[in-house]
Amino acid sequence: MADKAYRDFVHTLAINRENRVFLNSDEDHALDVLVEIFQNAKEEIRIFAGSLCKHVGNQDRYIVALSDFLDRQGKLRILLNAYDPTCATTSDLYKRLAFYKESSNGDIIIKSTDAKPHLKSDTEDIEVHFTIGDKSSYRLETDTEKRTAICNLNDTERSTLLADFFDRQFASENTKEIDLSEILK
Repeated sequence: MADKAYRDFVHTLAINRENRVFLNSDEDHALDVLVEIFQNAKEEIRIFAGSLCKHVGNQDRYIVALSDFLDRQGKLRILLNAYDPTCATTSDLYKRLAFYKESSNGDIIIKSTDAKPHLKSDTEDIEVHFTIGDKSSYRLETDTEKRTAICNLNDTERSTLLADFFDRQFASENTKEIDLSEILK
């Protein structure tokens, strides 16, 4: 599927609120899905990722879509299991998030964790990252190197399960809040 065709396919699923599982094969397609999740979320985005300093998190479209969500007074919760403070100080995404946090124009909390969630199957144990929009849409990354994922833009059942898992991890004593004000210095 060509890039525009995939982007149109994802957008059509979102606007039609279709409950359909689809695959995500690479970083460019990941960006298309994540932007659509940000554009359609009304209340809360939850992100469990590595560092968000590279790859998709470093793309202008990602930063703009997430900023637009925050401009709509969205709530953002991020949990990182490979946070790199050195990389964060040079990251455009972190600078933007720090700006929003400093200006009180967004409900943003970012934490670090040692947790490494896994998806278990009969044959393997796969480390995953994921993004959830409003307990209704998700992108579940099943290969964190190739950025392949399972997605659905209107599945409240699985999105709620992922969100509940995220919330338990986020509230865990093993997490530490990241001070975004340090990034602006």
